[in-house]
Amino acid sequence: MPFSANCPSCGAPVVFKSSASFHGVCEFCRSTLVRHGGDLESLGRMADLLEDASPLRLGSEGQHRGVHFAVVGRIQLRYEAGIWNEWYLLFDDQRGGWLSDAGGEYLISFLTPPAAPLPEFAALMPNDELKLAGRDFVVTDIEEAMCISGEGELPFAFGAGYPAQLVDLRATDASGAFASIDYSEMPPLVFVGETLPFASFHFANLRGEQAAAKPAGAVKALQCPACGGAIAIHDKAVQSVACPSCLTVLDAANDSLAILQKAAAATRIAPLISLGSVGRFLGRDWTVIGFQQRVITAEGVDYPWQEYLLHHAEEGFRWLVEADGHWNWVSPVAKPPRYSTGQPTVAHGGDTYFRYSAGSAVTRYVIGEFTWKIELGETWETTDFIAPPKMLSRETSRNETTWSLGDYLPPDEVAAAFKLKAPLPAPVGAGINQPNPHGESHRRVWRMVWKFALLAVIAQFLWFFVLGGSTLVDQRLVFSPGRDEPVTTQTFQLDRPARNLVLRHDTNLDNNWLGLGLTLIEKGSGKAWAAQTEIAYWHGSDGGESWSEGDRTRELVFRDLPAGSYYFVIDPEISTEKPVSVADRIKVIRDQAAWSNFFLLLVFLGLLPLLSRYRVNAFEQERLKNSDFLASGDDGDDGGED
Repeated sequence: MPFSANCPSCGAPVVFKSSASFHGVCEFCRSTLVRHGGDLESLGRMADLLEDASPLRLGSEGQHRGVHFAVVGRIQLRYEAGIWNEWYLLFDDQRGGWLSDAGGEYLISFLTPPAAPLPEFAALMPNDELKLAGRDFVVTDIEEAMCISGEGELPFAFGAGYPAQLVDLRATDASGAFASIDYSEMPPLVFVGETLPFASFHFANLRGEQAAAKPAGAVKALQCPACGGAIAIHDKAVQSVACPSCLTVLDAANDSLAILQKAAAATRIAPLISLGSVGRFLGRDWTVIGFQQRVITAEGVDYPWQEYLLHHAEEGFRWLVEADGHWNWVSPVAKPPRYSTGQPTVAHGGDTYFRYSAGSAVTRYVIGEFTWKIELGETWETTDFIAPPKMLSRETSRNETTWSLGDYLPPDEVAAAFKLKAPLPAPVGAGINQPNPHGESHRRVWRMVWKFALLAVIAQFLWFFVLGGSTLVDQRLVFSPGRDEPVTTQTFQLDRPARNLVLRHDTNLDNNWLGLGLTLIEKGSGKAWAAQTEIAYWHGSDGGESWSEGDRTRELVFRDLPAGSYYFVIDPEISTEKPVSVADRIKVIRDQAAWSNFFLLLVFLGLLPLLSRYRVNAFEQERLKNSDFLASGDDGDDGGED
């Protein structure tokens, strides 16, 4: 039941909607109040909330899993990279929950028994695995935050300035489950939930349409305190900005733009896409608000790449990443894959990604706005996995692990999205996750080869068994020793020209040989075609192993014969070493299907995919030149987290 009383500091009415809430902040005088039965006690004035970009407010309503809730409280925390909100939700079934909207990501969670003892806060490291509430999680972020303000009603006592040691975790399966451990309480509190898109909550009574529908572009214009140059802040989520004029890194927490890092002497880098440019991707307009160059150094060689931070008022932030003319559209991964150090592959979204490289990425140049307090020289341990045209990247610092997914973009698509007047530089070499340009042509070649091979098989089958190979003579002859007279075969008729005429001998030779002089004669014209051949067959055993040499059969082919009446004259020569009779079954076959041409065609067809595969492999070898893992089999670790 709701509880109502007057604020002891200003007398204004204070309503607690949940019976579980015993701590609140008066919305009129900002006094911190605690319930004692039916009375309220003031603990002093709460600090003012910092303005932020959250569309939520007290009184906002929504749904989760079909149950309606209202936003009744908030605490605001500051950590090293900026601030975030934790909104306290009261459901219609009187359950309480928490909704975090840090960095444009919406995480809903509920207090859950951990079901097992928890490790000490100091013992945890990014990528550690824990089992919470019966599920496997991996540590993604470790923060020592500070509560700076609050409002509304809350289920626990709090005050500005109290420290909060917090650990964020993600499930190692594809469920998208999220967990958080709050070490500011003893024993620590465990909250388990999930990350969901903003639209799934069906929010109502938000801050207002004006804030929700603001266009991409500058929302605040300030001056750099170091050089007086113009500074544009596009979103309240921006935590730092590097002055494009003097390169000084500034704190964007308030209008004073405190200097975080003085600019060092550095060679200026001109972005290929200038700050403020608007490009259309995925049906939305995105504004370039930040630019940084990062570099990995391996064996004394620098491998730089450029990153463009894009902003959309509703969708949040994305990255365009360019290296050697190759571009990627990069989005954060809400459901990180399970990974162990040195693991060669990672499964994500139904694809298997192969580890490509790892190293220490150092920020070398920055201009524009960023959602964290960026520093020149900041270092992250990175590992890239590829499944072209996608790339999965893991970045680890001393207290945080993030995953992002890159989709390859050709330069002409990027240029068209920003309507650039001049084309972007052509890509150099093979991109890390560039689709193999010969891959589709290789698949087309294979499809063509299979079709032609099938047609060749069908044609050969029809020709050999249906259309060709008619037998004109099938005659048995016996060649006897001492008989020197030639033998004449039966006469046969060619009623039309023959493409080929095959004379086939099938003998009973046994460790013997037979020489044959052959003459094909056309009776009408007397024209003759002569040929010589020898048939030999030997066999035996040697050391218990059988062997054979030669063949009892032989074929001779006569080509391009005109129509007419024909016969063969055969002059045999029998071996004098073994003078025995030899039986010979003679067949004369016209237009027999030739297997040699068929096999030559198959060999030719087989060469086409081999040549195509060579081009595919050559591109892949070019891709692997800069890989410190796939090319050598080494994991490429430098002794960091990964």
